[in-house]
Amino acid sequence: MIGLDVFRILAVLFVFLFHSRIHHGCDYGFLNDFIQMGAVFMTGFFMLSGLVLHATYKSQVLSEFPNLRKFYLKRIAGILPLYYLVALVYILTFGTESTLENLVLLPIEALGLQSVFSSLFEVSHNNGTWFISCLLLCYLVFPLLHEIAKHISPKLNVLIILVCTLILLWSPLIVHFFKTDSIYSNPFFRIPEFFIGILLCSLCQGINLHPKKWLFCWPTFFIEFVILAGAISLCVHHNLFVGNFMLYSWIALPCFALMLLTLSKITTPWLTKSKVLRYLSALSFAFFIAQTLNTDIENALFQKFAIDGNLPKILISFGVCFLLAILLHEVVEKPISRYLRKKIS
Repeated sequence: MIGLDVFRILAVLFVFLFHSRIHHGCDYGFLNDFIQMGAVFMTGFFMLSGLVLHATYKSQVLSEFPNLRKFYLKRIAGILPLYYLVALVYILTFGTESTLENLVLLPIEALGLQSVFSSLFEVSHNNGTWFISCLLLCYLVFPLLHEIAKHISPKLNVLIILVCTLILLWSPLIVHFFKTDSIYSNPFFRIPEFFIGILLCSLCQGINLHPKKWLFCWPTFFIEFVILAGAISLCVHHNLFVGNFMLYSWIALPCFALMLLTLSKITTPWLTKSKVLRYLSALSFAFFIAQTLNTDIENALFQKFAIDGNLPKILISFGVCFLLAILLHEVVEKPISRYLRKKIS
């Protein structure tokens, strides 16, 4: 599924561009309106995670304890070491909480439960690591969702997708009309996105590619992406619900669903063999989490060296984040994950 590696890289990139836009005021010309709402790619990220996991474990019965134990240990080994390191570095360098406050937060953040508390989003490192909390909770329920998707009919599959979609499309309206807390980092609303990805993967497995080959090609993906970018840009241009990222699910959910379906069936031999693409995809998690630290580092650099130009800000922001991601991936993520996975096996 090389197309899904491309989607993962794009999701990481547009979330970075979004952060550079809101934190540093970087100007991306005609893409500004689209990038201003780049946080919607987190919806695509959770859908992608569900789809890839279901494809990976499609032949395994996760209701059996040995398989279940191995699944959880692999997920923990894959994300917790890097998360713990970045959280600790942030607390020691940029955190403003007292020692007592950090000790009170420790059990919740160690277990990845901070996203359950909406008011903790702006506390400590949580505005950069909230997605890990949501992802851990998605992993917790994955075995059940995985088994459900494996044993239901295509009609029931579509029905569940529609119910999840209705929840995700209607809930932001509640937030808007009743001025409730944001649901952006709420795991309850990220789990349906994750489940939709699982169900889409289940549907994909029954699709006969040959009669519909035109649906599963790069031009189709490009058209889908242009529709997403154009629709979001148009809404932002007319100042419609700007900043309410979950309300843009009315655009993002169907577009991301079509993109993932298209990309899951694309086969491009030269891309499949590309070591660069494979490495960038493997680097994506480290690049995501590096953005927890890079904003403060960049602000310090901009201030120290009086950097105010748009292009230097963009290049430095990307360079710092990219180098930090490589450092985290090579020095921490790869060796620790490799060691823990060997122990698990």
